[in-house]
Amino acid sequence: MLIHITRSLLPHLKGQVVSNYLESNCSNGNHTDEQYSDSDLIRRHSQEINTPWQWHAHRFPYANSCCVLLCHDDTGFILALPGVESPDFTCFSDMIRDSIMGSIEDLGFSPSEARKAVLLSGPVVFDDQSENRVKEMLSVAWQDLHNLLEDRPNLLVWNPLRLNELINQRIIKKDGKWCRPDELFSIFIAGLV
Repeated sequence: MLIHITRSLLPHLKGQVVSNYLESNCSNGNHTDEQYSDSDLIRRHSQEINTPWQWHAHRFPYANSCCVLLCHDDTGFILALPGVESPDFTCFSDMIRDSIMGSIEDLGFSPSEARKAVLLSGPVVFDDQSENRVKEMLSVAWQDLHNLLEDRPNLLVWNPLRLNELINQRIIKKDGKWCRPDELFSIFIAGLV
C-alpha cells in the first residue's frame, strides 16, 4: 500500500518514509542506502510501485489538534482520522490499516474478507509524491465533511467509522461520472476478495 503524503504530513512522517522504504526494498536486495540519497529512494519506490492500493494523505488543522484525511486514488474513498497528535504518528501505518479494515467491514464485508483485502494491500509505504488533483479532492472532502456536520461540528466526538460512512455517501464526480465513493470502494474490495 503506497500512501502519497503532502507537505503537511512530511515533518511528522519523514523518518517513516525512509525507514519503510529501506525495510521493504533493502531486505529484497533491490537497493542499498549507500547507492541513493533518501529522497532518491523515496522517488524510485514511488515510480516502481504499480498498485491499486494507492492513497493520498493530508493533515488539516482542527481545534487544537488535527484531522488526517486519506483519499483512495482510484475510487475517491475517504478515511477520516480525527484528533491525530504528534505521538500517534509513530504507529500511523497501523492506524491506517485498522481504519481501512473497519471501513471495509462497515461496508458489509466479513472480518475475514476485510483482513484478506488489507493483507493483499502489502506493507504501508509513505512517499512525498502527491498529485494536485487528489489533493484537491481531499480539500473538497474536508469542506464537504464540515458541511455535513454543520449541526454537530466537533469531529473529535464522532466515531471515525461513522465519519467515514457519512463522507463516503456523498455524490462526487469521478472520471466524468457522478457516483458515491462507498459504492466504488465496495466494488474494488469485492474484486479482491
